[in-house]
Amino acid sequence: MDPPELAAALPYSRCDNPREFLRRLEVRLDPISLALTEIHGRIARKVQKWKPFVCPDIRAAREFTREIVAKAKADFLAKRAGGSEALDLCAGPGGDTLALSEHYDVTAVDHEVSRIEALNINARLHARHAVEAIELDVVEAELDADVVHADPGRSGAKDPRHTEPPATELRDKFSEVPYMIEVPPAVKPRPGTVVFSAGGEVRSVCWTNLTEEVAAVIAETSAVLEGLPRKPTEALELEKVRYVIEQDPAVRKANLSWKLAENLNVHPTVVEGEETVLASEDPPDLMVDHVVRVVEIGEKGDGPPIIRSFGVKLNPRRLVELRKTYKGYDVVYVTKVGVLAGRVVYERE
Repeated sequence: MDPPELAAALPYSRCDNPREFLRRLEVRLDPISLALTEIHGRIARKVQKWKPFVCPDIRAAREFTREIVAKAKADFLAKRAGGSEALDLCAGPGGDTLALSEHYDVTAVDHEVSRIEALNINARLHARHAVEAIELDVVEAELDADVVHADPGRSGAKDPRHTEPPATELRDKFSEVPYMIEVPPAVKPRPGTVVFSAGGEVRSVCWTNLTEEVAAVIAETSAVLEGLPRKPTEALELEKVRYVIEQDPAVRKANLSWKLAENLNVHPTVVEGEETVLASEDPPDLMVDHVVRVVEIGEKGDGPPIIRSFGVKLNPRRLVELRKTYKGYDVVYVTKVGVLAGRVVYERE
């Protein structure tokens, strides 16, 4: 096959590193192949069950919501809003549309023909309920639905007024129905904000009228922590600290460290200007719904991460896989909620 044909076939071969795959074949990459490999490389990192996934351009591949986060967002909407019909605005190639289709019949709207064509293909391959894709300016959409989801183009925008279209305009337009509107990650959480994390990073920040507080959602476990944000206020003598509990990035972004500390029956404090949950002597009694990372002070080293298992049996092959996957971390805990990896955020001298 020619290079473009090879690149186009990569997602069907379940290749997660298309550029390296083509390099091994000693294929000379032309601009079209380079663009395709860039698109497919981004897709491979974002989808699990939605393979193959069709995407028309690099920007769409960069911006569409990764599968695990899209499903967490759709679950949050469905559990709190109910209903049977959803409207997905700025749908792109259909990441959020597919997740919504697990709960709703979906009307997906986008103004770019190529993305609508890609969405139609992805819907035929993976949608659970009916999906209707419409080419339309999102601002002009007047379609009835039980819930509204919108993921406006951000392209480096730090202000919700500067997204395409403005998130503030979408919020005002659809304020009478349950909605979730993604905003730039730089936006500070306020009541009605939901922060989603996956893979140790904040992946999505959304405005919604489905909570009067701030919520932190950890996509891997579906754990939700909810409350009002609070600035760091308390302090603890660090020389007395033996264990550091490093909260999930969504919890930290939402300023809900104190809420997590309250649930764990430990005390929040400030380390280097950031509120971090600390326990002084014994490790906390973690329940399966607590999504945290526990790091013992002084165990940071140059070797592979320490793999510890809390009630989960690990065979040697699994241990090797974990050490390769989490080689950038100091300590890795395997719990009933999944693998929790953490870096030492404070080390006793």
